[in-house]
Amino acid sequence: MQLTRVDLVSASTVRQIGIVAARALSALAAGLIVLAITCAPSKAGTISLPSNGSGVLSNLSFGTSYVSARDAPVGTVLQSASASVGISASGMTCSATKTVSVNGTAVPGDPSTFQTNVPGIGVRFYITSMWNGSWVQAPTTQTLSANNGGFAHYTRADLVVTGPVSSGMITSLPSMTVTFAGDCITTASTTQYLTVGSVITGRTCSVTTSSADVTLPKVFSSSLALNGATTGETPFALGVDCPAGVKVNVTLTDATDPSNRSTTLSLAKGSSASGVGLQILNGSTLVAYGPDSATAGNVNQWSAGTATGGLMQIPLSTRYVRTTGTLIPGSVKGLATFTMSYQ
Repeated sequence: MQLTRVDLVSASTVRQIGIVAARALSALAAGLIVLAITCAPSKAGTISLPSNGSGVLSNLSFGTSYVSARDAPVGTVLQSASASVGISASGMTCSATKTVSVNGTAVPGDPSTFQTNVPGIGVRFYITSMWNGSWVQAPTTQTLSANNGGFAHYTRADLVVTGPVSSGMITSLPSMTVTFAGDCITTASTTQYLTVGSVITGRTCSVTTSSADVTLPKVFSSSLALNGATTGETPFALGVDCPAGVKVNVTLTDATDPSNRSTTLSLAKGSSASGVGLQILNGSTLVAYGPDSATAGNVNQWSAGTATGGLMQIPLSTRYVRTTGTLIPGSVKGLATFTMSYQ
């Protein structure tokens, strides 16, 4: 019986020691947790955009309507909208990261220009670089040095041409988000939105000459005895109907040899002559051939003038030209296509 009591006391003692040890470990763990919290850095700094501390940027707005030539050069700015928003910082003791992102779909091949719902129309965003530098285009990421106080700061959006301009109302626009983060500041973000509703009109022309069949006169081979000799010049014209102010540009393409960039049109299928070619002239200027494209600045594209409104005639002429090789009489046929670019 006495041994039994000793065993019970011993067991109780062991249990008590276990409880004390467990409590000691718990206290140690609690101490470690308190220590970790005490060592965590304090984020007392703030960066405010706009500087009034509201965290809200007023919408930027474009005009109510714009008229653009259908083939205006890519990058043409229809309008810029900007605002002075200011930026302020307080309690900064470390550098911070300024991340400027754009919420939208980038134009293929141009990661800094973003699509709208109107084909051929996009948006580019800009913001003041660093604290108070010049414009920098979004998206971008910058490191700001520790600073405190207020600075001039601006946001901007450009409405730009991204391709052939269609007509329609803008109902979908991208936006720009600015985020500040750092070890000593509270992370803050704000978004620059744009107001929808601008109406875009893409000016275009209608071609009144769908094709031009030109018959040159019969000539004697003696009039083309020397290389470079020309004869049989015959006029013709291309017609377009355009709104006033449209700049009409033209590219002629050699349909027999689309890679031709010379001023001599290749002989087409059905020709039996050789040692001769055809030339097309715009006034007294020889026309060189280029790719079949309406893009502004296309290879060998040339200006036909600015429309005054209504029917516009583009006078041209064609003629024979002596080329290299043996001159063999026969029929001469050429085929060229024309592509109008309305800028």
